Amino acid sequence: MAADRDGDDAELLERLAMAKKLLQRAVVEGEIEPGVAAAACAELAGEYAAMFAAERGLLPGPVLDEVARLTRRRGAAVHHALAPGAPIGHGRDASRANGLEH
Repeated sequence: MAADRDGDDAELLERLAMAKKLLQRAVVEGEIEPGVAAAACAELAGEYAAMFAAERGLLPGPVLDEVARLTRRRGAAVHHALAPGAPIGHGRDASRANGLEH
């Protein structure tokens, strides 16, 4: 059973990597706006997180909450790297993006 999960996880990671490449290419080629690509990535992350939870018999809420937290943190870090000196996030997540986790 663990081998099946490993295969499923590898397939999922492969599908996510392909989706990322396709979205990046569409942005570079000007076919879609970066904001639309970001929304598509967030939607994919939510769908795959829900599938992951369902396949493992987990409650979806905590898994989706964790994905959202990690997405916000990663987004804030990327924003900061692209725009040094710009404010990062808001509220509690701002301190996490600076590496000051509670």
